[in-house]
Amino acid sequence: MDKSGAAVSYTYGHSAVVVAVHGQRTAAREAAFFLPYVRPGMRLLDVGCGPGSITLGLAAAVAPGEVAGVDMAASVVAVARELAAAQGVTNVRFACARAEMLPFPDASFDAVFGHTLLEHVPDAVPVLRELRRVLRPGGLLGLRDVDWGSGIFAPDDALVREAMTLYERVWRFNGGHPHCGRYLREMLLADGWVDVQASASFRWDGTAPESRAFGELLADRLLLPNFREPVEELGLENEARLTEISAACRAWSERPDAFGAMVMCEVVARRAGEVAR
Repeated sequence: MDKSGAAVSYTYGHSAVVVAVHGQRTAAREAAFFLPYVRPGMRLLDVGCGPGSITLGLAAAVAPGEVAGVDMAASVVAVARELAAAQGVTNVRFACARAEMLPFPDASFDAVFGHTLLEHVPDAVPVLRELRRVLRPGGLLGLRDVDWGSGIFAPDDALVREAMTLYERVWRFNGGHPHCGRYLREMLLADGWVDVQASASFRWDGTAPESRAFGELLADRLLLPNFREPVEELGLENEARLTEISAACRAWSERPDAFGAMVMCEVVARRAGEVAR
């Protein structure tokens, strides 16, 4: 909830194009920093699991252990269940829940994972408190969030830069934190987590298909109601201008020399207590 009491909006939204892009994520890539810490037999929770593509990779890593995935959007939870069924993954279950109100008993899991989770919540404290509650003492936490301020894009385009600035302003308006990644270690240390290990990797959009997918995704998101309405409410742009910016992002994505990259910040920590064996 924001300060006015209204429901906080998820800036990315859950349109078909967004869910399709999120469905391309894998544990091998997005959870690479965390996989060395997990082992077979663990019980693991994936918070903000989206369409479940990362979750299924985590399930393979801990098998025969069990994995639970939760997301606040019932529509993407349904997609995750369908994906698990299609791939025959039986050691995973999905539920619709918010990160600050998880439907699990205390100390239910050996590990908790969250990909691009804290960057979308207005207050990390109740979320971290809830993640700690469902972890057993000594349990592992792995988080990965973007640092939007690290983005590099070439060739330079004024309208693409405007799109990135608009996106950050709407993200903040919705209660999110586009620069969350750089503060992960600080937040966890302040919250009492121990053995905090930070790292960073890149989300690359350097191949022609990757650059095209990124530019098209940005172009599509700019025109979705969940983005367009806050922009107009804030008086930043009108629909005609958004359409122009969207077209520029799409044109940029089709350039053979288009390249973009952004830092993803990662952290692994433990809940204070007896170390896992």
